Amino acid sequence: MVHRNFGQTEDMVINLLEMDSRLDSIEEMLVADQDDLLQPAANILPIHLQLTQLESFRNETMHLAKKASAESRNKLARRFERLTGVIEAFDEYIIELSRNILPLARSGHLEVIVKIVKIAEVEGKEDEKVIFISLPSFSR
Repeated sequence: MVHRNFGQTEDMVINLLEMDSRLDSIEEMLVADQDDLLQPAANILPIHLQLTQLESFRNETMHLAKKASAESRNKLARRFERLTGVIEAFDEYIIELSRNILPLARSGHLEVIVKIVKIAEVEGKEDEKVIFISLPSFSR
């Protein structure tokens, strides 16, 4: 049990330490894709995957921190503020791409439209999970 807890703690520390470099990489990819909205959006799926992983890590970490002091939870929440900002920037990028569906199709970048739909599908499934988990047990 102690070994498992130590391993989980070690993984959490490593993830916290690596988060900034991962966010740097994500931001670089996002800027590259945002430069021209009528391009193939080569980085959109890797960005989404990494943000999903980091968001899951944040959610799990904050859940585990429920028993920590308010000060510790606040420090941890501040540590994830940059992630929240990058997620919001990515969401805005997806919205902007969605506004340009017709120009993307006309310029021959149908793969971008498929990527947007796949991301929406994954996000929809995640939303369904959250709704199901938050339902009272007697209504399931």
